[in-house]
Amino acid sequence: MTAQFQIQNLIEQSQTRTVHRVRGSDGSILRLTRILLDLNDREQLKRSQNLRGALAELKALRHSSLVEVLDCGLDEKGIPWVMSRWEKRKALSDIKVEEQEMQTVSKHANRLLDDFGRMAGVVNFDTTEIFFSGENRESCVFQIDYVRWFTDIVAGIGPGTNYDAKEQVRQLLASLAIKQLKLPKKKEETNPIPFVDERSPALRINEPVGEPWFGRLLVWLCLIGALVAIGWLTVEGMGRVRENPRAADWKAGERP
Repeated sequence: MTAQFQIQNLIEQSQTRTVHRVRGSDGSILRLTRILLDLNDREQLKRSQNLRGALAELKALRHSSLVEVLDCGLDEKGIPWVMSRWEKRKALSDIKVEEQEMQTVSKHANRLLDDFGRMAGVVNFDTTEIFFSGENRESCVFQIDYVRWFTDIVAGIGPGTNYDAKEQVRQLLASLAIKQLKLPKKKEETNPIPFVDERSPALRINEPVGEPWFGRLLVWLCLIGALVAIGWLTVEGMGRVRENPRAADWKAGERP
């Protein structure tokens, strides 16, 4: 691999894989995908009796709706790698989904289901791994899930056996339908919204009626004035009784 291809730059890096843009010996631009298995899985992969047949099967896998695999193998550290053609097309995740795109994806995905059967479980139906070609977008291609392919070999099962491709296609089309119908976000309101009392009228009926502060003050002043007047009249009356000379000899039941 080192003698035939020259790595140009790193395009993607995750916990499970790295993707490089490379130049072939003939000047063509290619895509190198390396599967980042841990050390134990790599040792188990090298000892697998199914490895040779699985690599040959992956290189021979051809379909008009799949990105073509040119070569694959293990490097000196036992890391699996896959070389495929570089896709200059637009990824499904980067374009606006309309009815034409929906029909194209549905047609090619169902074609893969019909033609591959069980093997369709190794196809990557993620929107970032589906590429469109042409202005009218009447054609698209899918990527093989290389991580799934090699982890299945490590597990000792046929690639794609434990995956329901029909369910994956159903989820893909459902997500595209939602994306197609997604409305644009509303602009945020910049003007302040006036306060509106949205409480139920039934709640407002049971609330105490608020009185103006001036009215309450006037009531208190009237009450205080009345108490002062009553007190003054009482004191005045007692004074008059003391000043009356006949009051000292007056007894109850007698007329003055």
